[in-house]
Amino acid sequence: MNRGRARTTLVAVPLVVFAVAGLLAPLIAPADPTANDLAAGLASPSAEHLLGTDQLGRDQLSRLLYGAQISLAITAAVLAISLTAGAVVGTVAGYAGGWVDRVVSRVIDVVVSLPGMLVALAVIGVRGPGVDNLILALALWSWAPYARIARARVAGMRGSPHLDALRLLGAGRGRIVGRHLLPLALGPCLVYASTDVGTVVLAVATLSFLGLGVAPPSAEWGQMLIEGRPFLASAWWLAYPPGVAITAVVFASNLLGERLAAGAERPSIIRLVRPGRIRRATRSAASPDPGTVLRVRDLSVTYPDGGASRRVVAGMSYEVRRGQVLAFVGETGSGKTTAALAPFGLLDPSATVTGSALLGAHELIGLAPGARRRINGRRVGVVFQDSGAFLNPLRTIGAHVDEAVRNAGRGGRRAATRRVSGELLRLAGLPDPLAVARQFPHQLSGGMRQRAQIAIALAGEPELLVADEPTSALDATVQAQLLDLLARLRDELGMAMIIVSHDLVVVSRVADTVAVVYGGRIVESGPATDLIDKPDHPYTRGLLDAVPRPRTAPGTRFRTMPGLAGGGPDDLAGCGFAPRCPLRQDSCEHEPPALQPLLPATAHRSACLHPPTREGSC
Repeated sequence: MNRGRARTTLVAVPLVVFAVAGLLAPLIAPADPTANDLAAGLASPSAEHLLGTDQLGRDQLSRLLYGAQISLAITAAVLAISLTAGAVVGTVAGYAGGWVDRVVSRVIDVVVSLPGMLVALAVIGVRGPGVDNLILALALWSWAPYARIARARVAGMRGSPHLDALRLLGAGRGRIVGRHLLPLALGPCLVYASTDVGTVVLAVATLSFLGLGVAPPSAEWGQMLIEGRPFLASAWWLAYPPGVAITAVVFASNLLGERLAAGAERPSIIRLVRPGRIRRATRSAASPDPGTVLRVRDLSVTYPDGGASRRVVAGMSYEVRRGQVLAFVGETGSGKTTAALAPFGLLDPSATVTGSALLGAHELIGLAPGARRRINGRRVGVVFQDSGAFLNPLRTIGAHVDEAVRNAGRGGRRAATRRVSGELLRLAGLPDPLAVARQFPHQLSGGMRQRAQIAIALAGEPELLVADEPTSALDATVQAQLLDLLARLRDELGMAMIIVSHDLVVVSRVADTVAVVYGGRIVESGPATDLIDKPDHPYTRGLLDAVPRPRTAPGTRFRTMPGLAGGGPDDLAGCGFAPRCPLRQDSCEHEPPALQPLLPATAHRSACLHPPTREGSC
């Protein structure tokens, strides 16, 4: 046992001792805690009565043990109700957002601001004393902090790639909340509950001390303090043992909570919801062009901007055929990721997507959530850029892949699901699938996490795989290996692929077609070899010039483009690249260029009014 765990165990000893003693009270208590013997009243501690007797001759040790049972049982009931209600309410509010989140947040603020003991007194004053009413009163006081903690934990994940991935895999809202978000929220809630044990024990004792809690003759620590108060000077053994017990439990729970909050130990979260089975979507056999997997026409994406709206993608059209790879290339903020993910509903809910996106014969734009879940994760798989955010840190790699397999309808019994998961991990190039399946995401390298993502994306045997900058955070060797893996999967499985990248040269090794994106528009597109060998648009040339050359002399400065990217398609009246273009002319400032073929009957197209290849320059 390491030193941190030993200290945590030592801190928890008083709490554990009293909890065990309360559970075993019927077996280890030397006498009936309610049995009166007036002849033995106020007897001092002795061999017969280790902690003496009270004024009615009842054995104090027995009453202390049964008091632990009652006090801690009430505390456990209060914490179970408060933690469950608070975690569920906070998780739902944090995930739902909008007016639901605002209303729940205001209610939480009001409840937290009220003095807890006054709330408990008000409830008991209306309903009367008793154990049931005591538990209800303390639960109404205690649930709000848990709701606030859960909401804060979940709200920060509302737009995370991890949730996007779950929606892509076809998980419904109930499954996302119950299986993925609620366990994450329970972690910090359990840490807070460890500190709340002492607070609730003290509250139970206080209300019983005031005559509003556990009624006599039941043994309860607060009730024992009431009965021992008149005899403080003559019979110390009546009040001191329950006082010491309350103090020990309060301090132990607070110290344990501090250690857990500091990260010395983390409570384990068990799975609360068994994974459900989601039916596999039926694939349409009727398609306008059996060879075309995805056809997008006039795609536009708009976000609210203050009281107005702002387009980030305007009029994009592209298609990808079975067994081919389309690469979107551009700088950060160019709109390439938005253009790739928009057809599948993977953008922020505030985005407005218009145009047409046909997956086979199915229109994706405006698709209902239920119908989208039957497509995402089955006919379409996605590999996100940040594998650390995509993967749940509390679940093993095998659990991730197992869930994807079950969602895709390829599972069955546990052994069958595990067998399919192992095949997927092996297909993704992981050398020891059984060992990898038992590991957590933080135990894998970046390249292995990306391969695990690929295995998850392949669970539904998709027709189309979308990879959003899958190699951007990896070194050159691992980049090459992953690109080779994607190319092999393309060839073996006959899938269509969309790869998003900022590096034109890197993706050219696997891409069949490239679309260069700038300012929310495609500025050049065509076969990858044509764009590399004969780039037409000045922006495409700038991207190629920014790539280091192997035989460049030391000290040679890279060719760079002036200015910064990030403008939207509606920010300028003319060409969006004009402010940075070394070849711009007056007409570029006012006339928007159209994406046109360089030659008749060619797939190579460019949106430039004065391209260097047609002007005879450079």
